Amino acid sequence: METPSAPAPGDGNSAPASSRVTFEDMLRSCDQSYYQMLGFPDAASYFEAKERNLLAQYSRQVFPLLWPILEKDSLTRFNRLCQGWSRLMGLRGFIYPEILSSIVANNALRCARVALQGSSPLRGRRADPNGLHPYGYTALHLAAETFSVEMVKLLLRHGASANHRTEGDYVIEGLLPLHVAVENASMHKYLEDNWADGHSPNNLISLLCLPEMKMYLDTTRLIAQHTHNIVDELWDYIDKKKFVQLAILLLASQKQLHGPINRSRGKANLNGFESIRRRTYEAISGLHLQMIAMVNEGKNGSALKKLKEKKEALLTADALVGIIDKAGQDLEDYIQTNSEVVPK
Repeated sequence: METPSAPAPGDGNSAPASSRVTFEDMLRSCDQSYYQMLGFPDAASYFEAKERNLLAQYSRQVFPLLWPILEKDSLTRFNRLCQGWSRLMGLRGFIYPEILSSIVANNALRCARVALQGSSPLRGRRADPNGLHPYGYTALHLAAETFSVEMVKLLLRHGASANHRTEGDYVIEGLLPLHVAVENASMHKYLEDNWADGHSPNNLISLLCLPEMKMYLDTTRLIAQHTHNIVDELWDYIDKKKFVQLAILLLASQKQLHGPINRSRGKANLNGFESIRRRTYEAISGLHLQMIAMVNEGKNGSALKKLKEKKEALLTADALVGIIDKAGQDLEDYIQTNSEVVPK
């Protein structure tokens, strides 16, 4: 049984929040540049202060009521809360990004649908799927971190971009949702406990095909389908010797990589795998020539050792690329048909 909904602010004789015209309503609808044009230079700072005050009221009064509703994904209680407190839940046409982030963090799919579509309890507002949380991430970054395939689908369907990067002092800057998904998948206990640099690439791919990894690969695959420049992201993992991350993204994006990446007239029409392998071969050739030159000059110290290590890393990466290029579809079929996790 659901607990009673939160009371609306104000006393019992007040008009419903949805029918009252308040100062905050006028604040949301006005254009701040208009006041500046009329000679009120402090208008911007005034409105910023008002917005901060409204957000603070939301944090103190609404958020403590919202979180337990989202934990249960109770649409009835969510609608009631919005009806009573909507004036503190957003500005202009959108609810606060913090609200959508809370919804995603709880994987509250029913509430997410209402928030993204907009509804009468929200007084014409809706969640912006690309709204940036004050801590510098979007809802899709958060969905990538929680590996909720259905939430990722919902956000993408309502226009979330997979190409927005994190920004600000509270996050690692420049991360795509794809990076979040790949990095978190790479830290799975099965991978950390059973594979390390120097182990066979075949063993790494076998671990990724375990049923326990399917959710992580499905989420990464879905986000990768909407991410630009996948080849560049893969090459970045190769350059940084991040073999686990490389294997995850190769396996998740193998269908994309088998398609052409350059349709420009007059240019070679390589697919993604061919482009990566060409870059790898060129890098290996360049290292090999440097090593020959150093040996001829009698340099056999740490510098030569570093070149050899780089070459070995590129050969490992090329092996991973080659395996998934040839067997990617068979591996994908196996993962999808052997997805049941055996209880321990």
